[in-house]
Amino acid sequence: MLLFWSIPFLFKIIGKMFYLAKIIRLIQKGRIKTKYSHHNLIYRRGSGFVFSVDCSGLLEFWLSKKHPAALKEVYDFTYRVRPVKKEQIKRLYSFDFYDYFCSLSAQGSPCWQLVENTKVLVQGDVIVFINSARIGRPGHIAIVDEEILRQGKKIVVRVIDSSTVEHMDDYRQSAKKGIGRGVIELNLDNAGKIASVCYAPGCYKPRNVVMARLRQNKNL
Repeated sequence: MLLFWSIPFLFKIIGKMFYLAKIIRLIQKGRIKTKYSHHNLIYRRGSGFVFSVDCSGLLEFWLSKKHPAALKEVYDFTYRVRPVKKEQIKRLYSFDFYDYFCSLSAQGSPCWQLVENTKVLVQGDVIVFINSARIGRPGHIAIVDEEILRQGKKIVVRVIDSSTVEHMDDYRQSAKKGIGRGVIELNLDNAGKIASVCYAPGCYKPRNVVMARLRQNKNL
């Protein structure tokens, strides 16, 4: 697991920060500083905190505290399919979530449901984008905050994520990198499947996309 999982005194202090919406509000108030990093560290600095995480690190942090059984499902799957020893897997990447969500049947799992119908997106839906054409299958994870607009083959959603790329109508701070809330566009093909993602006006990136929904998710 990641370093921030193993600091019990820290979680006594930041218990209310297990809600993503609360984290965003504290970032906007300056109580939390954020930056994008693959090290995935959360630590105290002065009277506030620093969240130094990437996109999958943010999702893993949230799931570990709010939905640990759902996170365990992804880890158990990853232990089975990754071609390395279990003890070598210290964290999850976007492609781990992608592979797990793609493995879900229409009935889903005890904790997750596959979102195959793009006509209904709800707060908390997890979107995973993968660029399978590149070595290492780099990707990104975003969590739906709200659907804003649906027009033709375009769905506009506000998401919460940790990113190095500024989104549209972005609330992100720290030079527009790290954890924040912003708007992206999901563009559908003729079959109603997501074919490309747009982070900024005119910037359409073809991606392999899968979405999943927590069965128990009252709020962010």
